[in-house]
Amino acid sequence: MPRFLVPLIVLAVTACEQDPATRCAGPQTRELRTVETLIADSRSALDRGYRMERAESGARVNFCLGGARSNVGLSYCTDPGAARRAVAIDTEAEKRKLASLEARRDTLMARIDACGRE
Repeated sequence: MPRFLVPLIVLAVTACEQDPATRCAGPQTRELRTVETLIADSRSALDRGYRMERAESGARVNFCLGGARSNVGLSYCTDPGAARRAVAIDTEAEKRKLASLEARRDTLMARIDACGRE
């Protein structure tokens, strides 16, 4: 048997050994984490009244210590120079977005619970 097949067979057997609830809930759990992060960001923006966004400030040239292969010497390097700036939000639109995300979270939680009962 070729050596490259051994890891593939091990992966296939491992995937088959997972219980159905784990296979079912995995994608929903990942999406739930993303939705919860977005909910926290939205709540934070509503509390502050603005959102912090990344603004590209153009490339800069700096002197850097070290290089790609060593940690010794001086060289020029580029720095994209990203800055953050406050941007006003439409509070009504943000509230609608938050309500939509909370509804999506509830749906995902119900699906994850259903996976556990199967």
